Amino acid sequence: MKVLNVTAKSPRQITIIGEVMVEISDLDLGRGQAAVGIAGDSFNTAVHLARRLPAQEWRVAYATQIGRDSMSDQIVALMAAEGISSALVGRHPTRLPGIYAIERDARGERSFRYWRSEAAARRLFSEGEPELSALGAADAVFLSLISLAILPAAVRTTLIGTLTAMRRRGALIAFDSNFRPALWPDVAAAREVAAQMWQATTLALPSRDDEAKLWPDETPQELFARLAGHGVEEIALKDGAAGPQLWVGGPLICGPFAPAERVVDTSGAGDAFNAGYLGARMVGESPAQAAMHGHALACEVIGHRGAILRRAG
Repeated sequence: MKVLNVTAKSPRQITIIGEVMVEISDLDLGRGQAAVGIAGDSFNTAVHLARRLPAQEWRVAYATQIGRDSMSDQIVALMAAEGISSALVGRHPTRLPGIYAIERDARGERSFRYWRSEAAARRLFSEGEPELSALGAADAVFLSLISLAILPAAVRTTLIGTLTAMRRRGALIAFDSNFRPALWPDVAAAREVAAQMWQATTLALPSRDDEAKLWPDETPQELFARLAGHGVEEIALKDGAAGPQLWVGGPLICGPFAPAERVVDTSGAGDAFNAGYLGARMVGESPAQAAMHGHALACEVIGHRGAILRRAG
């Protein structure tokens, strides 16, 4: 099955929508020490995707809003260093990037504390640049349920309508139902928005953990049937160490998947899988090959600190 139905121009563009935040980790208040980085679920995917895609064939652009402060300047500088276009990054005159702190237990599992309610990204597509019409230039779009959660309801609805129209014109729309309960008034609200977005989606990248929170007791087969009922054409269901399960017009056998050699920090595992899978599909590899790439990258990421692998050297 051919998922990508985009124009022959080169380079083609994938636009990734979401929020870039300042990350605080390894906090030690007694010593007055912490590690500070830049991350965010869809941004992590953007970085790994930009590193994998051939620049002569694909351009990765990131759509968000940040501020006009020094932290925001560093975000733009990081995008440039990673080969990500910031042409769709708006600079809000008064708001700042969101901030979050991450804590890890002995098994590498993490918990989060957020300061993002007034972040500039919450004004994306509703105040200043970029305008929603700018998405029309993209051949592919990737976003997550977190990307939708931070937007006002009216903007969210208009965005999903825009993506639906883009899909009808042949653009690839990829979506990860990355569910953070704290961003929603209740599970029912998140379910409703996710269902609307699935109808705009070509390629689904859900995880069993997130879907289990939204749809308890649902089997993978029932999940595939539900998403296919919305018109999704291809599904890569992330399932942790077991590796992904695929559906492309029907269940697709893939694997086996080797477990990670070590687990240091599970941050960004799903984001890395998304990049590995999407990157492989965007250059013409099969779903089974893409699943292997995604799983391998996720295993590599969780063997190191942080959601984004440091560049060699």
